[in-house]
Amino acid sequence: MTQQDVERIARHNEQRQREYESSELIRLLSDETTSPETRKAVLTYLQPWSNAFQRMISARVSFESDPELRALALEHQQEEVGHDKILARSRAEDRQLVWDPVIEMGASWFVDQFAILPGVQRAVLAHLALEAGSLVFSQAGIRAFPEDEYFELHDEADVEHLEMGYELLRQRGDWTEESVLAVLDRAWQVIGVVSDRIAECARRDTVAA
Repeated sequence: MTQQDVERIARHNEQRQREYESSELIRLLSDETTSPETRKAVLTYLQPWSNAFQRMISARVSFESDPELRALALEHQQEEVGHDKILARSRAEDRQLVWDPVIEMGASWFVDQFAILPGVQRAVLAHLALEAGSLVFSQAGIRAFPEDEYFELHDEADVEHLEMGYELLRQRGDWTEESVLAVLDRAWQVIGVVSDRIAECARRDTVAA
């Protein structure tokens, strides 16, 4: 594959990131009129997704047999381990544990894809979809929760993890533009559904209260 192919992938993914910036969840966090209670409720519903993310990256490692891709997956896993616990510490005053079918189904889709996709597409899923979405979310989160350990960590780490994906595409030839774009578009749809659900639940719970 050529540098031009990677650049087309990057432009397409950057467009998906810009679209995600307009999602209900990102606008909820970015809106200065959003109540502190609703913002905190976002974190309540983010927790099961953060917990599930640990399963996602573990599945990627477990099912990867290509030595180079497995090494990258292990590096990513090592840098992400414990982030769910950091989020839990950020929510120290909120001990509520929630379960939501939409969030769980979205997480299960990613775990399933890490089990069945070819190796490069697994990396695309992790670095160009999940990490790109996390970067957009963290940038909004840092404004909503200044000096929060969880968001500060992700605002820095997600940029590096996103670039890992593009660098891998530059180095490997065992992928096609069509297959990568298909994986990205599906992943962004799932991210959008889960994010909309988190925003919906946060509003519902705090309005009802």
